[in-house]
Amino acid sequence: MRKLAVLFVFVLFSSCATHTSFYDFYEKNHSDSDFSIGLNSSLLSNFLSDEDYEEIKPILRKAKHVRILVFSDNYDPMRKKFNKFIKRSDFENLISIKDDEDKVKIYTLENKDKIKEIVVDISTGEELVLLGLKTNISPDDLSKLLRDNDISFN
Repeated sequence: MRKLAVLFVFVLFSSCATHTSFYDFYEKNHSDSDFSIGLNSSLLSNFLSDEDYEEIKPILRKAKHVRILVFSDNYDPMRKKFNKFIKRSDFENLISIKDDEDKVKIYTLENKDKIKEIVVDISTGEELVLLGLKTNISPDDLSKLLRDNDISFN
């Protein structure tokens, strides 16, 4: 019985450590944000121009939910909280872009050769915008989307 209990606790903790998602961060911190919204990805087209929507349509077809958090009044503490969240989770930094004070980072969470989540971290030094996208795309799908929009890493 004791071995079974120890095994259960081990499985519970290991699954918590490996399945940390942006949704967890969103749920814990949306009340501290200046603006937060969670919506089905199909509704996102209502907030985008036709041109912008056409560019990201391939990714949205394979997306389920979008969650957005905006922090300005409590920028520093939330920046630290988010950095801690990223370090403790299984997200990988895919892209980092810096222009003066402005920074954009894109993180991905993969499982079984599929990108299950994409998190975009946009920081201006005064404002932090976090966008989480629940997906089911392959790394090749993402590469194609970046190529089609003339985004390269060279």
